[in-house]
Amino acid sequence: MHVGRSYRLRDFVFWSRRSILYMTAVSVLAVVMHLVPMLSAFTVPWSIVLVIGTTASFVAGFKNSQVLQRSGEALQTFSGIVATSRMLANICCDFTQPEVARRIVLRHLAWLTALRYFLRKSRPWETMSRPSNREFRRRYQIQEDSGSLPAELATLMGAEGKAAADASHPALALLAEQGHEINMLLQRGDIPSQIFGELSKLYRECQDHQARCERIKNSPYPRQYAIVSAMFVVIFVTLLPFGIVQIVSELAGSGPLIWLTVPFSVLLGWIYLSLDQVGENTSNPFEGNANDVPISQICRDIEIEMRGKLGDKDLPAPLLPVNGIAM
Repeated sequence: MHVGRSYRLRDFVFWSRRSILYMTAVSVLAVVMHLVPMLSAFTVPWSIVLVIGTTASFVAGFKNSQVLQRSGEALQTFSGIVATSRMLANICCDFTQPEVARRIVLRHLAWLTALRYFLRKSRPWETMSRPSNREFRRRYQIQEDSGSLPAELATLMGAEGKAAADASHPALALLAEQGHEINMLLQRGDIPSQIFGELSKLYRECQDHQARCERIKNSPYPRQYAIVSAMFVVIFVTLLPFGIVQIVSELAGSGPLIWLTVPFSVLLGWIYLSLDQVGENTSNPFEGNANDVPISQICRDIEIEMRGKLGDKDLPAPLLPVNGIAM
């Protein structure tokens, strides 16, 4: 997630430069065809371009609105995880024995670790493999790229962490063990029924948070809408120069001013292609793009706060933004 004041124009241009190159090529082709007598009649009526552009605008606007809701829901879910984690640490430290509190808190941190590694896994429909995103990713760092889940779980939970890492779904395995621990506390009489009820509520909230994260991660923005939006935008920007060249020729003739078609077409086409590119790259808020939810930073902040509640002094360092991007 970009946490600076704004993106610099040159950074955005670099990220979307392939759209500019495409529009430049199509615009030059439209002008050259207009200047060749045998091909000069190949133009697209501006009224048709306008209708297609209006349709593409509606479709692209609908797509961007929907993906913004997905991103907002993902951020809201992790805000809920923060609140649940704080309450869990407070209850454990205030109402359970220190060794029990440490075990529950560390297992919760292990669950967060397993969850974020799960959310960083690539899916076929995600956009992180695209050249523009791979190039831009060199400007920031993702913690999960330089670590491994088994190593981190072993550091937090020892043998239990190693066993959870070998499970088919480590996060669910850790949650199941957490639920078993809470039940055993009640059966042994280590906590009153009221505290058991509060811990059970927090345990259920963790299950709900994970289910929401999995739904967002495993359910892409509907491909039919994504593909239709992209096709409409590409069709519009491809036909756009062939409509603009006709208008420019009517105003300026076939002299040097006809080349004004290129900058105007590039600017308009770049706007539409960039809007579609932003929407597509925002639709998967956990994959590791520059505008995704900073789950690594959130989990690190939770770890610092919860371990501080346990009284630990050797706390991990916060994950600071790199080039204005928090991950």
